Amino acid sequence: MAHKTRIKQFARGATQSRRARQRVERRLAAVVDDHFKDPARCDGRGRKAKELRAVETALRHMIHAIGWQAQQDLDLNVRQEARALVKTVCHGQVSFKDLMDQASTLRGRVNRAGKVRNARKPVEGCKPVRVELPQGFAVERLHTVERLAKVGRAFGNCAKNNGHGLHDALRKRESDFYVVLRGNKPVAMFQVDLETAKVTEFKGQRNDDVELPRPVLIAMLHGLRLNGDDVDACLQQGAAAIFATGFGDMHKPHWQRGTLKAWRGPGRLLIKEGAKPPKGNGRRRPDRWSSFQWDGDWESSYASKRHRLDDLMTRHPSLAKLAHKAVKAGRGR
Repeated sequence: MAHKTRIKQFARGATQSRRARQRVERRLAAVVDDHFKDPARCDGRGRKAKELRAVETALRHMIHAIGWQAQQDLDLNVRQEARALVKTVCHGQVSFKDLMDQASTLRGRVNRAGKVRNARKPVEGCKPVRVELPQGFAVERLHTVERLAKVGRAFGNCAKNNGHGLHDALRKRESDFYVVLRGNKPVAMFQVDLETAKVTEFKGQRNDDVELPRPVLIAMLHGLRLNGDDVDACLQQGAAAIFATGFGDMHKPHWQRGTLKAWRGPGRLLIKEGAKPPKGNGRRRPDRWSSFQWDGDWESSYASKRHRLDDLMTRHPSLAKLAHKAVKAGRGR
């Protein structure tokens, strides 16, 4: 029977002399036979198949325990438990049910240790990256599952475990994950879809919205070569792409009339309308941003309700010339 072969395997691995091997074989075989003397483990045809499979599994765990005794990447306590199990099995003075329980517990600890070990390994194809940013900020790529889980716990979000498949997304190279630090304090984390190169999540503690200083956001997106079209973290969505890709400088618009400013990139046009100072003690309204992209015509990616590009170009011919240059640059790429 299969379990007799396993018993021989264990005895060969656990002992050195032929005499000791034979002694261990006899003891372990006797313990297994005693295990099946319980009528509940047998039926009219003999030993139940379910019980035989359980014995086979336990014997495999015992055989593995021989190797776990000296496996250096396992915790010392786990190695000691493996040695204790092998020694107990060799003595043959404990019921097989007790040996099964010990072997199952040890297998579980080894599995958990393996998961921890694998989580600490850098994910293949995901190198560590750190970009220093203005005002004491920095951004780091989370290149191990352990680091992703640790940052997820710090933020109290779903990255703390694999319940939403984020760890799998990192392992399978479907997504990259980054943490934004100010000094040593994490202030934001975000996910990048590697197929589309889009930022799909950008959140702070407990998934709250977070705003970074504008120079920090632009430097971060530029340093990581992300366009930031879908990032709404201090600039309205779509308002970061031209700056992040280096085609525009926030402080040097390509066109300006009063509170209106415009920047161009290949096939892109960005409009900003600066808010007027409040009257009296009123609150200052935020600036209005609009992002337009050329696709045969000027389609709005994200636009303020106040901005119609055709109307603006009619009122400001210089802006129409800027839009023409953007279209021409987009065709040349």
